[in-house]
Amino acid sequence: MRIVTAATLAMMASPVFADQVADLIAGTIKECRECDLHGANFKKADLSGVDLTGANLTGATFHRAKLKGAILIGVNATGANFNLTDLTLAQLANGDFSRAMFYGAQMSGADLSAANLSAARMQTARLTSAKLPGAVLDQGLMRTMVANNADFRNASVQETNLTGAHLGRSLFDGAVIRNAGLVKAEASKASFINATISITDFYGADLRGAKVTGATLTGNRFTTAIVSGVDFDGATMSGNFMADGRVQN
Repeated sequence: MRIVTAATLAMMASPVFADQVADLIAGTIKECRECDLHGANFKKADLSGVDLTGANLTGATFHRAKLKGAILIGVNATGANFNLTDLTLAQLANGDFSRAMFYGAQMSGADLSAANLSAARMQTARLTSAKLPGAVLDQGLMRTMVANNADFRNASVQETNLTGAHLGRSLFDGAVIRNAGLVKAEASKASFINATISITDFYGADLRGAKVTGATLTGNRFTTAIVSGVDFDGATMSGNFMADGRVQN
């Protein structure tokens, strides 16, 4: 009589890693919750609407893949490659995307609430109307990112490079912005209500009509920034280099 070991039964009960990847790419399965897909190659695959909740995606490649409306809540995607990926309306809340790459990714309307995007590379990514409340963007490279009408409330934006980013009408209420670079950023009518902003460079930034009521601004540079319509009287300020060249005490 053939003896079936417990290990054999376990292998028979769960799909092999390669089979999971192949089935997702083929569209045979649309759900792979908590699957171990680390290092998997989904380059140019159409994974629209797939549910990968809680999956291990560390080091996985989604270069030019379609993840429109996908569910990646709570995933571990450390170091993953999402360059030029379509993540429109994707659900990425509470995921770990530290050191991940999103160069040129389409992320409009995506939900990144409380996501860890520390040291992420998001140059030229499009996050129009994206949701990032409570997200960690520390040490991120986000030059020329398009994030108009995005929600960054209570986010951590420390040592983050947002040079030339488009942030018009975005919300930074309650955010902590420290030692960040918003040089020549377009942030007209953005809201920084009750934010804590320190040692941050707004050189040449467009801040027309921005709201800073209740914000604390310390040691920032606003040299040559466009600040018409900004009511700095509603903020607590010290040691800032103002747009007109004067330095506060």
